[in-house]
Amino acid sequence: MPAPRDNADLPARLLAAWPAQAWRDVHVLVAVSGGADSMALLRAIAAAKQQVAGAGQLFVGHVDHSLRGAESAGDAEWLAQQCRQLQVPLFIEKANVGAIAAVRGDGMEEAARATRYEMLTRMAETLGARFVALGHHRDDQVETILFRLLRGSGLRGLAGMPATRTLSPSVAIVRPLLAVSRAEIESYLQALGQRWREDATNSDAEIAMRNAIRCDILPLITQHFGPSATPALLRAAEQAAEAESLITALAADLLQSCHPRLERNAARHVTELRLHVVPLASQPPLLASEALRLAWREARWPEQAMTRAWWRQLTHFAQSPEIASPLNLPGDIRAVRPEPAVLSLRRGVLS
Repeated sequence: MPAPRDNADLPARLLAAWPAQAWRDVHVLVAVSGGADSMALLRAIAAAKQQVAGAGQLFVGHVDHSLRGAESAGDAEWLAQQCRQLQVPLFIEKANVGAIAAVRGDGMEEAARATRYEMLTRMAETLGARFVALGHHRDDQVETILFRLLRGSGLRGLAGMPATRTLSPSVAIVRPLLAVSRAEIESYLQALGQRWREDATNSDAEIAMRNAIRCDILPLITQHFGPSATPALLRAAEQAAEAESLITALAADLLQSCHPRLERNAARHVTELRLHVVPLASQPPLLASEALRLAWREARWPEQAMTRAWWRQLTHFAQSPEIASPLNLPGDIRAVRPEPAVLSLRRGVLS
């Protein structure tokens, strides 16, 4: 494995990945767990902010998942002390992820991820922050690529995590450290004398498949294929991301031609999504499926249980007007054809 470079330039590398003109005059919420990656992000973005100035303000957001009892509370207390020293306002949200996972049925890891993004989005909107900055790094990206491939997510999974992604009409995610390795992050923190908090579950390969990839699979890949294996995976991900971007743009145009309409309840949750499906009928299933996925995402319905097999079934249903029987989908969603040219996806109707 190559030796980490001198990381005194990490703020400069952050600015190269995320130019100052994009964020210096708007508020930024830095998501910080207290781990090495998020603490390096906080220190680097704070140092960069001193250089570039601007009208925007930095905030720190922390989500307590209530999964580790006193350790979770200790993380929050420790982070509060760090933020006082750095003179950055800290905002903390607490959630009972165990209870949320039991209700959603998505599993603990997915419930924690979804809850974290929901809370960070709400926090950013309340603060008027345009961006939520996340500390995902190069090692995380490689783990994500392998994790998604092993779960069968195909081209979308191979693309890995995007550098930016929309969370809501007013808030976007940014990941400015995706080109930085974990070793470089730790080297940067050590040079600053900055401590961080270790989550014991990160080293327990039985906690989740992602940790097994980190602890067992990646070391074996490096051992057998050498240090060039990681750059090769990242190059493949970059090419997949370019292809995915093209497919998404074409699918977005296709979706608009279907005139999607969302119906909401009193709580503003989408209860029905209606599409005119004639434009889908003549398209390749891959493109039609992507258009349906974009519509599903616009409704903000959970995607975790929607496997490739489910998307294929839904696409076939949408492209086949002769199918009369409803299609029951994960997430308490039913697909029906009220008219031959219309597809209706209704949530909360299954019994």
